[in-house]
Amino acid sequence: MVSVSVLENAANLRTSGEQRVPDGLYEHVLESASNLVILDTPHGDDVLSNFRQMAQRRGHSVYAWNPDFGLASLREHGITVAGSKRLPDALRFVLQSSHFGVYVFPSDKREFTPQIIALLRQIARGKDGGDKRVVVMGQGIEINSPLDRMATLVVHKHGPSERFRLRDGRWIRG
Repeated sequence: MVSVSVLENAANLRTSGEQRVPDGLYEHVLESASNLVILDTPHGDDVLSNFRQMAQRRGHSVYAWNPDFGLASLREHGITVAGSKRLPDALRFVLQSSHFGVYVFPSDKREFTPQIIALLRQIARGKDGGDKRVVVMGQGIEINSPLDRMATLVVHKHGPSERFRLRDGRWIRG
């Protein structure tokens, strides 16, 4: 079961049971009003697997960054972007790229230096709309900067709802 509650530039997605990735998450990222999407999720590996499937099925360019390989294609195994092992270099590549792409960066609080924040701000301000999306993904992401107003925030929670429901004459959570 998935429930969606959309605010101004934020969305709350909930999954429960065996489902670890909300339905339509990839489309939600593509339709975002901002080029920068902050995805707070407890299941980052499952989300990456889902994005890999979307890239392979649709033929989209989807890349994931890690410090060992840099930007690596999720669609075609073994293809990496040269010179993208350092996070600032990978973000500069995204800024300079004129092609469609979804770029997924895991969040690490140590990585949010002023230089990284400035590059992410440039990406968020980009006027090219649907050409690229940068997804900063992790759990408990806190960015205390103007980025949180410029980016689209997606909060994914897994488990039963915290709302009370009447079931068999009793109020229960879920």
